Amino acid sequence: MMPKFVLAWITSSDEHGASLQDGGHVVFVRHPERGWEIPGGHLNDGESPETALRREILEETGLQVTIKTWNKTYYPEGWVASVVTDAKPSSQRWEVDDSKVEEIGWWSEVPPVIMWTKQEFIDLDEWCQNSN
Repeated sequence: MMPKFVLAWITSSDEHGASLQDGGHVVFVRHPERGWEIPGGHLNDGESPETALRREILEETGLQVTIKTWNKTYYPEGWVASVVTDAKPSSQRWEVDDSKVEEIGWWSEVPPVIMWTKQEFIDLDEWCQNSN
């Protein structure tokens, strides 16, 4: 069954899959109402999950990524991909031309959340670490 939405857990290829608990970094985007979250969104009609994910990541972060693996079970209607980018973690925040993204940044811990739970991101971090 196709997902309704896709999400990306983006890590740097420089960190060789290090989890947040092991000093790794993950890209989060700050939505105006939902706060910090991982990039992603809904599939357009006829769009594959891979195409939707790459489109959403590019729109929301400006990053190019390589998809490593999918978690198709964590969310009932969505898939989460473990992806890597050649971009290096930095303390610099950046912006893109997307009204649904106020800023983007690398985090070495789960950022302050509003709509999501800290546990969701801890679970996804552990899943990504175990899938490497």
